[in-house]
Amino acid sequence: MSPRGYVVPVIITFTANPSLDRGAPLSGELRVGSLNRLGRVYSAAAGKGVVVSAAVHAAGHPTRAIVPVDAMDPLAEALRVRGVPSRMVPVGRRARTNLSITHPDGQITRFNEPGEPLTPENQTALVSALHATLPGAAWLALCGSLPPGTPDNWYVRLTDIARQVGVQVAVDAHGPALDSVVRAGARAPDVISPNVTELEQVTGRPIRTALEQGDLHQATAAALELRAHGITSVLATLGANGAILACDDGVWHAEADPVEMVSVVGAGDAALAGYLLACHAGHDPAARLRRAVAYGTACVTLPGSEVPTPGQAADVPVQVRQIA
Repeated sequence: MSPRGYVVPVIITFTANPSLDRGAPLSGELRVGSLNRLGRVYSAAAGKGVVVSAAVHAAGHPTRAIVPVDAMDPLAEALRVRGVPSRMVPVGRRARTNLSITHPDGQITRFNEPGEPLTPENQTALVSALHATLPGAAWLALCGSLPPGTPDNWYVRLTDIARQVGVQVAVDAHGPALDSVVRAGARAPDVISPNVTELEQVTGRPIRTALEQGDLHQATAAALELRAHGITSVLATLGANGAILACDDGVWHAEADPVEMVSVVGAGDAALAGYLLACHAGHDPAARLRRAVAYGTACVTLPGSEVPTPGQAADVPVQVRQIA
């Protein structure tokens, strides 16, 4: 029986390398080696899974973000301020701090810390928290980079744990963690959500060059290649070119009308949140992709690491077409 007042989360997120994100606008052009003045500095709890949970929470659905963070860490207070329902697992180390500087033309320069190592004891504690939180959930989203000390195939192992209790799994990762997921075969997750850089990295295809010429063929072929590895659905976010969804029913492309970009921070995470919310609602592939692109597009119109509400996402016109 669940403890009194506990609501089983629909979507659980697992962020092994969360961060306290700080950012500010630059008042003028960057002057290297000279004084630069910043506008108002914001600070927010972040990490890809934290942002996904924030968007799910803003949509009024139960969620739980599992994060390695000590009670007295500034990140713990930032999670409480942001209102993200969390399960904080003490690890005896400081969470990393990332810095984003927004230039006058809208470009963002980021400075990301690597994160402190997770010991075997830390990893065991996080897995125990996951075991306790999973029952009854619909989805587990394994998000972001893996900190030093964790095995490259950790997301594959965590996918196994979720499958044992009937929970579907989405993975948004890069580098060796993504490579391991792609090579997992029958142990692969239900959904992966790579961006252009990650899609190029894992397939070796010249996707960005093709997109600059208005050609979706390379991105489509890359998504289908990943499906051939045993991944049921590939949600590939393509920045200003929208997104592609490859699944059992075919391949779709969706693109939003142009918007005035304020910050691209968290756009891919918001897109994954929109996709999972649409999956939970039982929508068909085209509607799932439409919701993903609407959430990602709405996110870039917001400052800092804010996430869109369902109403803001619904206001985004999105065109969807089947391409294969």
